[in-house]
Parts: sequence; C-alpha cells; structure tokens
Amino acid sequence: MMTHIHFTGQTTRIRRLLCLLLILTGFAPGLLAQDGGARLVGQVMDEVSGDFASGVTITLIGQNKTISSAADGTFLFSGITPGEETVSVSGAGYVTKEIAVRISSQGVTDLGVIILQPSSFDEGQSYVGELSDIEVSEDGDDQQMSTSIVFSNDVFLKKAGYRFSQFSYKIRGYDNRYQERYINGINFNDLVRGVFNYAAIGALNDLTRNGNSVNYHGESDFSFGDIGGSQNIDMCPSTYRRGGKLTLSGTNRNYYLRGMFSYTTGLMDNGWAFSGLLGGRYSHEGVVEGTFYRNLSLSLGAEKQWDGGRHSLSLVAFVSPVERGQQGASVDQAVYLVGHRNPASFWGVNEGLYSYNPNWGYQNGKKRNARVVTAWDPTAILSYSWKPDEKTDWTTGLAFHYNRYGRTGLNWYNGPDPRPDYYRYLPEYYRDSPFAKDLVTYLWQTGQVSQINWDKLYEVNDLNNRAGSGSAVYMVEERRNDLMETTLNSTFNRDLSPHVKLSAGVGYKYARAHHFKTVDDLMGAKYLLDVDKFAERDFPGDPVTIQNDLNRPGRRVWEGDVFGYDYLYRIHNADIWAQQKHTYSTVDFYYGARLGLNAVRREGLMRNGRYPDASFGKGDLHTFFTYEGKGGVTYKIDGRHFLSANASIQSRPQLADDFYVSPDITDAVVSDLKPSMDANVDLNYVFSTPQFTGRVSLFQTWFWNNMDKVAYYNDLQSTFILHTLYDMNKIHRGVELGVNYAVTSALNLDFIGTFSEYYFSNNPMGVMNSTNGKVVNLEEEVLMKDLYVGGVPQAVGTFGINYFIDYWFLSANFNAFGRNHISPAPIRRLKSNYTGIVPEDQIALLPAGAARDDAQKKYDAFKEMTTQERFAPGFTIDLSVGKIFYLPGRRQVNFNFSVQNLLNRRDYITGGFEQGRINFLTPWNFGNKYYYMQGVNFFLNASYLF
Repeated sequence: MMTHIHFTGQTTRIRRLLCLLLILTGFAPGLLAQDGGARLVGQVMDEVSGDFASGVTITLIGQNKTISSAADGTFLFSGITPGEETVSVSGAGYVTKEIAVRISSQGVTDLGVIILQPSSFDEGQSYVGELSDIEVSEDGDDQQMSTSIVFSNDVFLKKAGYRFSQFSYKIRGYDNRYQERYINGINFNDLVRGVFNYAAIGALNDLTRNGNSVNYHGESDFSFGDIGGSQNIDMCPSTYRRGGKLTLSGTNRNYYLRGMFSYTTGLMDNGWAFSGLLGGRYSHEGVVEGTFYRNLSLSLGAEKQWDGGRHSLSLVAFVSPVERGQQGASVDQAVYLVGHRNPASFWGVNEGLYSYNPNWGYQNGKKRNARVVTAWDPTAILSYSWKPDEKTDWTTGLAFHYNRYGRTGLNWYNGPDPRPDYYRYLPEYYRDSPFAKDLVTYLWQTGQVSQINWDKLYEVNDLNNRAGSGSAVYMVEERRNDLMETTLNSTFNRDLSPHVKLSAGVGYKYARAHHFKTVDDLMGAKYLLDVDKFAERDFPGDPVTIQNDLNRPGRRVWEGDVFGYDYLYRIHNADIWAQQKHTYSTVDFYYGARLGLNAVRREGLMRNGRYPDASFGKGDLHTFFTYEGKGGVTYKIDGRHFLSANASIQSRPQLADDFYVSPDITDAVVSDLKPSMDANVDLNYVFSTPQFTGRVSLFQTWFWNNMDKVAYYNDLQSTFILHTLYDMNKIHRGVELGVNYAVTSALNLDFIGTFSEYYFSNNPMGVMNSTNGKVVNLEEEVLMKDLYVGGVPQAVGTFGINYFIDYWFLSANFNAFGRNHISPAPIRRLKSNYTGIVPEDQIALLPAGAARDDAQKKYDAFKEMTTQERFAPGFTIDLSVGKIFYLPGRRQVNFNFSVQNLLNRRDYITGGFEQGRINFLTPWNFGNKYYYMQGVNFFLNASYLF
C-alpha cells in the first residue's frame, strides 16, 4: 500500500516550531530560581451548592496581580509584596467580594475558605450544559450541541451559552470541533467527528459542575487549547463536597422528567474519596409529537491520596445509555397544512404546527417513529497526579471510551417514497389540477396523509410475499457508527520563578470507528436482497455493479444482518505542546507551540461492485503533520482595568468522513488533500470594579482549506450524490460585549450581545460521486463566495435584571436575535446547471410570446434557487425564580423555576437547509426545509443536599 504524507508548510518552519518546543522545555532547569517575596493562599466556595468554585478571578488590587481559582477552588499568589492589600474575588454570576488583608512577610498568609454569594441562580445547569439534538441534513445525520458553552469568570461566555441556546447560537459561529473538552485532564474530542459527545455524560449534571476553563485560545495549564475555548471537567471524587444530593426536574423539552441521586464522601482521613451517581431522563412523548426519550445514567468514582496529598490516583467510570425518537425538518407547506388542525396556540391564533414531525405514524393504533437513536457509551478514566512541591504538578491519565451509536430509518426498494412530506404528496405538486390540489389539501388537513402509514407499508410487503418474491419492498435499517477510543495524556506544570510558569504536555489517541448498516425490521417481508437499487436501475443486466458485496453476491439478509456497506477507520493521533506564561506588575504575556501527527486508514469489509478493486481490505495511509502557535499579551492599566490581545495560527487534520469522497463504497479521497488552516486574532478590554464587570472584544478568524460534505438526491443525475467541497475558505469576525452592573448588593443588571458576520470568502471546489457508480469524481467550482454560514444567528443580545433578597433569586431577560440564514446547497451554485438561463437584461429583447415567458420563468426560478434566504429576526422573554432553604445540619433545599420564550413564539425559524434538488419549471416543489423555535419552554428543578 502507498503512504501519503501531507505537510503544512516548509520544512524549515516545522524545524523552527520544534526548536521552540525544545527551548520552552529546555529552559526549565535554568529558570528554577528561588521564590522571593510572600505567599497568599485561599479557597473559593459556592454558597448555593457547597462546591468549590473554579474559574473565579482573584485580584490583588494594589499589586496588579490576577489569577483564577483551580478546579478545587484553591489559589496561590507567590512572590508578592507583604503589607496591606485589598483582595477582590469576582466571577460571573457571583457578587464581588473585597477583603482587606495584611500579607505577612514570613511564611504563608491563608485567607481560608471564601464563600461567594450568587447574584443569579439556576440549579438546572451543569458545567457543560444540557444536550440538544437537531437534524442537520436531509438524510437524517445529526450532531450534538451544548446549550451552555462554558461556565467561567467571563460575563459574556457564562450568559450567552444558556440565554442564546434557544436561537441555535454558536460561540463566534464556530463548529463544535473548535472547542476542546477534557475530563480529569484527558481529551475527549473524538477523532472521527472532532467533537465532544455530550450524550456520554447525560443526566450526570451533578457530577459535571466542577472544572476549569480557558476562554477562547488563552493560556492553559491542562491543554494547549483551541479558538472556541477549552474546558476540563473535574470528576475526581476528592473535589466534591461531602454528602448526598437528590435532584428532581420537570420540563417540556425532549424529556419531561429527570432525576439524579449522588453521594460523595469527600476526602476522608484515610486518604480515600468515593463518589457515585444514578440518574435518568424520560418522556413517553416529548414536546414534539412522535418523539420519546429514555435514558439511564450511572457513575462511580474512587480516589486515593497519600504522602500528604502529593500523590493521587483516581478511577472514574460512567455510562449513559439512551434511546430517543427524532424530529425531522420539513417544508413550510406541510407545517401550515398540519397547523390547520391546531388553530389555537398558547396565547392566540396559530397559523401552523411548527413542531410538525414527519418521522412518525400510527401502527396498529400506536405511534411509531421511524428515526430512533439508540446509543450507549461506557467510559473509564484512570488518572494519576503527582505534586512533588507547591510549584510543580504532573498529571497523567489513561481513558477508554466505547460508543455504540445507531440511527434507524426507512428504506425501500421498487416502491413509492413512504415519507409523508415527499413533494409528490403535497398540494402544490398538483398546482395545475385544482380538483386534485383541493383533494390533497383536504387529506392533509384532516390528518389522513400527514404521517407515515405504517399499516400500508406492511400491507405492501405482505402482498409481495404472496406474489412469491418475498424480498422487502419496505424495511427499517439501522445505520451504525460505533467508536472505540483509547487516550493517553500527560501534562506538566511548573512555576519556574515567581513570574514565569511553564505548562507542557503530550498526548496519544487511537480510534477504531466501525461504520455499517443492519436490518432492523423487515416489516413482515421474508428477507432483503443486498443489492443497490439505483445501480440496478442504471446498469440493467450488469450482475457485478449492483452487488454491495462481491464476496457474497446475490446475498439474502435477515433481521440483525449487516448489509449495504461495512468498513473501518483506524486513526492514530499524537501531539506534543508547551507554553510559557510571564506575569509582571504591569504586563503579562504568554506564548506556546504544538506539533501533531495524525494518520488515517480505511479498511473495507465488503468488496463493492461499483469499486471492486478499491473497496475491500486496507486502503492507503493518509498522514497529516500539523503545527500550531499562539501568543498573547495583557497590559494592566491598574488592578481593575486590562487591555489584552491574542493571536494564533494552526493547521488541523481533515476529518475522515470529509476527505473520503464516498467511504461507504470506496477508498478514494479528494485529489487535493491537505490539512485545514485557521488563524485568529482578538483585542479585548476587560474591567472589574465593585459595580461594573465585563468585557468588550473585537475578533476575526480566517479559515482556509476547509472541507465539507453534503448528501442529496440529484434530480439531474437521477441518483443519490455525495458532494465533497474542498479548498473552502471562511471569515468569522465581529464584536462582543458583556457587562454586569451591580446597582445594589441585591440588584444587578446584565447586558450581553454580539454583532458578527460569518461568510464564505472564496469559491471552493466540489467533487460529486454517486453511490451507484453512475457519477465518478465529477469536479466543478461551487459559487459560494460571500454567502453567509447558515444555521447560526450573527446578531444576538440580551438585557437581564437579577434580584436577590433573603435567598430568593428573581430574574428576567429580554432577548433578541437576527442575521440568521439558510444553509446553502452546493448543487444550486454550479454554473453548469444554468447554462440555458437567459440573463435578465436580455429577456426583454426576446420576441413576445411563449419563448419570452419561458425564459422569464426559468430566470425567476434561477434567482429563487440561488438567493440565500435570511430568516426574520425575533425576540423572546425569559423569567426565572429560585429559592434556597437552609436546614439544620448543613442541609439545604434548592428550587428553581425558569421559563424561556414566555410569549410562545413558535414561528421563528432557527435553522434549516436548501434541498439539493433543481427544477426550473416547478421550483416550489423543492422549498427550503426549516427548524422552528420551541414554544413556551419551562424547567422546574428541585434538589435536597444533605
């Protein structure tokens, strides 16, 4: 086999970066100067939860020194000037506390435990937030998003993730792969999709509250970081408060009931600490009709510390199996037709059923969803920490993670499309036949054709059995994407002097990703013939091309059997990084570099008839050598006002699912395979006074050599197409503002918002391949320059009022969003599709009559299909109330009730995509598909701590 190595720049540049890494680590022995000055230590605790508060900013006002609390709430200032000092302790969501202290010149001054009082309260959130599942493509692929981007000291980041989640907001428009997620110091971004799997910690919220975070691409002591920020969830048992916690939640989301019971021993006198949690989420039917949710979660942890805490060994294991029915996007025609049966909304008249779900139908009188996700992902983390002295810590961890992920869907062979919102089943398809249009409209509005007709599909299979064939016309398949990963991380931190800190690390990860399909339900048929239906149509009489597996031609499969495709990715990834931070009285700065090596190989387990020589066995090895550099500087105007600037540049390995043009059937990759690149710069003004806290930032990020893949049915080729885009460039830029104003100790106001633009800055190349072998490596430039990135609002803001009295927390938020666009379909931006279009200024020159009318009609269709839709802006109101009841014996009862979208605005579009179908004569048949905002969304949370 051949090996392809893809380098990211000149060899001399790589050598310089390698030298930088060696310099950073090699300087350590020479910089081990003796600490001068005094020391100040303390620990920060959240009054509500009793947990240690990480990411809180502690500032010595007189000396212009600032640090953040660690995962266990501790902080340490060394090399400081003794004498009178004012210590400011502040964090987003907390009332700022200032402490007058006299720092001793001898030994260590200990502030003890500092209790912070929350300025707002939402017990329903965890450190990483809740899981929101959305479909992002026409064939049902989905991705998982965090509704809470990061909890940190930053006002904007803490508030934006939660408040803007209802608008499908993403931090600076970045995809999830640009955010790094760690657990106990081990990276958990997977190597296939590049993202963190939030479902793995579903219903474990009470054990995911501790941790520390790095905003954007700043200096970090647990990772090199990324432009979207980094978070390290600390699940070591010794970091939790001692005692138990019972939590019950009710909501009208994908699930309506959540429960958790956790108990932790804290660190006992014998050096042991234990933790455990049992939780779950459930709904017989979620807020969207036809969906359901069943989830059970379990976590166990044990930790042993010895030698005065210098050594710590922990083992944490958790699992969170889930089964859930999915919602699908649909065209607005179906939404309004179904809404006719539901005229009344919560506050007034409803013009459409915006939660319409085409994925379900009745079978024997019971609702059945065709698209069901079944996943479970056991995880084990072994972590060792060594602190030989107060200036050094070294953490090494080993993690094993397995994710069984399956998604069902209808499949059919020589039968009509069973989807209820298929364009041929909608009234507009019969626009030229008023009687047929009225009849279909009536059937939709009376609910006779708006959902999947399961009984009819079973009947068709039964008739086929009686005819003697026995092969399934309709069946349910399960698409499996199973992933097994093993990860090793080691991170070293050392205070080289009172002013210099070194952080460095190495990591290795191996992934085995298995992609295949199984027969989930034959729906009464006797068997399924394992051939490609499109190949059979386009290559009649060819017994080779139609086979999905030439090693077993003409194979019949039954329920549970693998069919269609079966292949593996084996991915190896290694990196080494180092960074150094310098802290002085008026200026701080940091710099660092990372080198990485990524190797990917596909192994086919079937010999496909379309690619008999390039589908079976081990394929070529594709290797990416990547680099990254970053740096930043902070100028301290005084102890309360700061100016900072950060910059980074990095290369990344391409994702396997993107660069393999049709991995289900071939090892072929794009012709111009190279790593993706991005560069980022931001400028910030940060302020923290007793009354005003916040940040103003300008940012710009350049992306180039990006790749993306979309799948759709191509009408012009009459086959299913995988369209791979490469050499794609984007720019994300904007301004962010986050301010908190403490009017009094009981009343504070928030104003946060961003005005940005995320757009494609060039015309990428695209290569099309069909799954049936009819279209092979058809390349053409895709005209996407200046189109906006879709599915994310580029202008959002909120004004919040928070009031606290006698441990009652009241808040109200007024939110607004806009500049959100449809996700563009590449097939609509190819010149070759519009060669017959007469330019608008030449249409009037044509003779009056049918030719001119036809030219005008086609031009109008061309404009409609190539103009990117911008969704209407909107606003919502959120309310929240919470209360803490303190009981004897350090027990407490907390409750919180929050309502999002109080005005019940369900007509706001939060995302969607253009269909990959083109028809100049009837463009209305292939309108955009949308996702709408949920209506009134409530969350009731109560917990008992003992």
